[in-house]
Amino acid sequence: MEKKLKNIVVTSVFITFIAFFVVMCGVCYFNPAESSDAERRPLAQFPDKITWSGLVDKTVIDAFEDYSVDQFPFREFFRGIKARFQFGILGLKENNGLAVEDGYIVKIEQEFNDKNVEFSLGKLSAFYDRFIKDNGGRHFISLIPDKNYFFGKDYGYPAPDYEWLNEQVTSTFPGMTYIDIYNALELEDYYRTDTHWSQDKILGVADKLAAGMGISDLLSGQYKENRLEGFQGVYYGQSALKPKPDTLVYLTNDVLDACTVYDYAKNTTGSIYNFDLFGGKDGYDFFLSGTRPLLRIDNPNSTSGKTLVVFRDSYGSSLTPLLVEAYDTIYVVDIRYIDANSLSMYEKMKMVDFEGADVLFIYSALIINSVSFK
Repeated sequence: MEKKLKNIVVTSVFITFIAFFVVMCGVCYFNPAESSDAERRPLAQFPDKITWSGLVDKTVIDAFEDYSVDQFPFREFFRGIKARFQFGILGLKENNGLAVEDGYIVKIEQEFNDKNVEFSLGKLSAFYDRFIKDNGGRHFISLIPDKNYFFGKDYGYPAPDYEWLNEQVTSTFPGMTYIDIYNALELEDYYRTDTHWSQDKILGVADKLAAGMGISDLLSGQYKENRLEGFQGVYYGQSALKPKPDTLVYLTNDVLDACTVYDYAKNTTGSIYNFDLFGGKDGYDFFLSGTRPLLRIDNPNSTSGKTLVVFRDSYGSSLTPLLVEAYDTIYVVDIRYIDANSLSMYEKMKMVDFEGADVLFIYSALIINSVSFK
């Protein structure tokens, strides 16, 4: 009798468990999540059309597999269990392409994609030829290593050939002065939970750039450090490990405090740092309001008479303020979000003026190895 009761209890619990998940799958089907805030990506949806041809060539099956994984009940809970099991129990080095060393998280890339690099450098070259080549100013270019570089150098992970990438960049832009900043950086200069570097750790990078650009005497290098706690980088959610959040450190002085930033797309004027965006989806948007197509930084305290044009990705958001002291005006261009015709329109309307300006192209290896540009 006792054994029979035990079997009934076990069977009932099992059936209840299965029934619960069937119900939850139904709930997820009728109320699918559009995106994952943790992973910062859209989630797969149920296939729009189920056709015989789609079943034969497996496109429908593949789409359903993606949907079932993305819309699984309590997905975030199980992602966390899997990640901890992979790292803590099995002792694996990676989980879903992410590796962790000394608390630093990085998405491992083993090689650069030739076509992606060619595409990115082609886009940059087109902008250079159209807007910069004959502007009468000095032209500089620099490449930012991502955390993969240090995981390969410091921990022996397979890493892309950064020397090859540097050669591609310098050969594409022989008319620009290449400034090497690799030896001014180390892994500790980057956030643990994010791809980006921390502003307070890149003063050495700013010094290297300033020396190469001949503006060292115009930069004081004197800043006050300020802290914002609770910065959750892109890898915070993607890793499913829920690591300790980073501290976002930003630098201020009287010059930076007095600067204004004009956003051409929004037709608004703000400050170097945007506190409203720190608590948003991407806290790194705190710097220069994030990924904006075209900005103009005006420095009322400068008497240098100089103008700088920075073509950059998101890494440049925290770096550019460290060059502000040397210039009256800095134009900040992100060609991931503005095309050549739009930039030309602003130029024709005399809303931007690149004539005689210093020009700095500074991009991360991550962006060069992508197809992010318009």
